[in-house]
Amino acid sequence: MAFTQDKLEREEDEILVREFKEGNLEAYDKIVERYQKKIYSLSFNLCRNQMDAQDVTQEVLLTLFRKIETFQGKSAFSSWVYRITLNATYMRLRSKKKEPNVSIDDLMPSLNGAGYQQEKIQDWSEDTESLLFDNETRETIQKAVDQLPEKEKVVFILRDVEGLSTEKVSGILDLTIPAVKSRLHRARLFLRKKLSNYFEEFQFRREKK
Repeated sequence: MAFTQDKLEREEDEILVREFKEGNLEAYDKIVERYQKKIYSLSFNLCRNQMDAQDVTQEVLLTLFRKIETFQGKSAFSSWVYRITLNATYMRLRSKKKEPNVSIDDLMPSLNGAGYQQEKIQDWSEDTESLLFDNETRETIQKAVDQLPEKEKVVFILRDVEGLSTEKVSGILDLTIPAVKSRLHRARLFLRKKLSNYFEEFQFRREKK
């Protein structure tokens, strides 16, 4: 079903791109309608700044208008749009002072000689739907996500936040599917360890009420 939906969206995009290249401005308006929110969402989830995300969105839409002829159709149009959005957002982030990221290896679960985790970490992720995600909780989660190294963070956001398929993320980032899965796994382990203590305390407070 998801494959069929992706195929349908790709075909619709191809029609709009072809019509826009032929000078149909209504086709561009439809492209904007399809992608404006997606561009903003991805940029905001990376930079966490509304003004920056709005500026990036306008920049990307302008790039699509001016450089649509450079799109050759070797990949899905949506992948091209996401790549432009990532590049524009990273340029915006690099122009600002950035705090250094924590090394992901510092917070990954330690393994013994047999390759098993030496420490037991509560898998709170399976119970997240039962948690009341108040402002404090969302802020805590976001701070943890912000500490992810760039390579793992972008995979986590595209896959788990934006809800794109592993195959789609692979195409956008020009990575193999195993590489995407590996980075996503590392990101999830990082966040699980980073947030385990917080959710244990959260659960304790909830049970006392």
